[in-house]
Amino acid sequence: MSEIKIANRYAQALIQQATTDNKLSVVAQDIQVLFDTISNSKDLKNVLQNPIINGVQKLDALTSIFKNFNPLSSGLINLVCNKNRENILLDIADAFLNAYRTQQGIQKVTIESAVALDSKTVDSIKQFVKEKTGANEIEVHTSINTTVIGGMIIKYGDNLLDTSIAAKLRNLKKELNIA
Repeated sequence: MSEIKIANRYAQALIQQATTDNKLSVVAQDIQVLFDTISNSKDLKNVLQNPIINGVQKLDALTSIFKNFNPLSSGLINLVCNKNRENILLDIADAFLNAYRTQQGIQKVTIESAVALDSKTVDSIKQFVKEKTGANEIEVHTSINTTVIGGMIIKYGDNLLDTSIAAKLRNLKKELNIA
């Protein structure tokens, strides 16, 4: 079975249990912290992927890092480590967060721009995406990417709106057959 399918099964099981225990929002916050921590720590990612480090050591490290987690979230970490699947913990967290957003009607939007956006622009993008998707809530992630030159790149769901000057230059080159 593929690792993505396995990650989805763990994520779905955690969502079901958290919903049953009426702890879904608390667990979602924990899993977001888990996802952000692993994503932003190259060292932690390497430890989780390293087959030489045994599962007990990985579990000890994760337990000490995430000691304030809800018992359900800690239970997931224990289960994953006991099954020697800590290498897919990030995938499980990602699958959980995606399923949680879907269940709650939250649409994730990623905006790349050459400069920081003001709140009015972000709010208008939120409104645009809300109208297009019918989402209850919009979760915005912004980043500065100087290669955009100007304009912005907006990603939500399976949609990509590239209004960047870099994209317009690429399109112009294609039209003019310039290598």
